Amino acid sequence: MSGTFVSKSVVRFNHTDPASYVFFPRYFEMIQAAVEDWFTLGMGINYADLVNHDRLGLPTARTECEFARPSRLGETVELALYVTRIGNSSLEVLFDGSVGGEHRLRARSVLVFISLEDGRPRPIPPSMRIQLEAYRARQGAVPGAKADT
Repeated sequence: MSGTFVSKSVVRFNHTDPASYVFFPRYFEMIQAAVEDWFTLGMGINYADLVNHDRLGLPTARTECEFARPSRLGETVELALYVTRIGNSSLEVLFDGSVGGEHRLRARSVLVFISLEDGRPRPIPPSMRIQLEAYRARQGAVPGAKADT
């Protein structure tokens, strides 16, 4: 895959509050779905196998989100995924959300690779690190990043 991975989520009734706006915690479910789809579809690493067979988890250790505008029932939220940092056992990811090209949200999360046997952090597997670095090299420009001068 070339370029930035984009996950699309149709806003469903169960995502919304009584005003038909996305209830903010539902965005975090969409973000988790984007991570799983990115691994499986964008990176060619089956996320379910990573968890079930390799016994590696990727919990969110930290997240922050800015909501620019609400999203409504029936709209399609597009979450572009950018890798902003690759650490020893962690990964920082920026999610840029839009609907029809209109900015809706920006979230930044730190994901940590852990053993599901003992819950302790594990180094990113070397073959996966290569894939992550390759993705980072081919992704588009990170929104909000300062240009190198």
